Amino acid sequence: MSKSWLRWLSWFLFASLFAAACVGLASWQFDRRDQAVSKIQRMVDNYERPAISFDSISSLPLADVTSFEWTPVELTGTYLTSQELLVRNRPIAGQPGFIQLIPFQLANGEIVIIERGWIPANSELEPATSMTPSEQPKTLIARVRLSELTPNRNSPEGFATSIHLESLENTLGVPLEQEFYLRVISENPSEATSPQPLSKPTLDEGNHLSYAVQWILFALMGFFALFWAIRQEQEYRRIDRDPTYVPRSKRNRKRTDGDIEDELLDARN
Repeated sequence: MSKSWLRWLSWFLFASLFAAACVGLASWQFDRRDQAVSKIQRMVDNYERPAISFDSISSLPLADVTSFEWTPVELTGTYLTSQELLVRNRPIAGQPGFIQLIPFQLANGEIVIIERGWIPANSELEPATSMTPSEQPKTLIARVRLSELTPNRNSPEGFATSIHLESLENTLGVPLEQEFYLRVISENPSEATSPQPLSKPTLDEGNHLSYAVQWILFALMGFFALFWAIRQEQEYRRIDRDPTYVPRSKRNRKRTDGDIEDELLDARN
């Protein structure tokens, strides 16, 4: 086998590895799209459901709780206001603010994290107002939400950077037996002032499908570039062997006035 073909075989192997990497990235984007579509479908299925009893899902494992995401539940208990936390860096419409979290204790002693809503920040990036609720018993209607990612940094006392349940359990020093927290829809009795309710998320699966298609196209382009380069080298070698040979690109190109003039001049010489 000639050195040339050994070189092209090496490039073919490289193109194959590149294509395999692109296909892997495309598969990853397809998986991410499937996850996004599943989340959207759960929201569509559960968002407007009638409220169910908190007890019916409180002890479910995460694999089962996931199917109840966004489902309204009803529960009665008391806010543990002394353990209020504010989640930082939660802007809405470009305005900085905080998410208010307060542990909520049921009559049986079980504690669940409640996400009450959004509080705007003032010019010093501190909560613009205090909206701590009373400690009288309340009946809540709230939606099931799954734990967020592990926080990547520490926060000052009274603040958090993520609604990550295990981290919140360690911060607050209270047992959280559920695999979820709850986002308030309504409180009875209600408060004179409450945080701004959080709106329904946009049903958007993202750009994962287009990214996946792009990676597949990149994989194909690698082989196309290799094929083109091989053809070009063959053309150049044939020109070296046969000076009268006309490359395919020139044979297929429409002749211009300049080409005709060059041919006439060559014929005269």
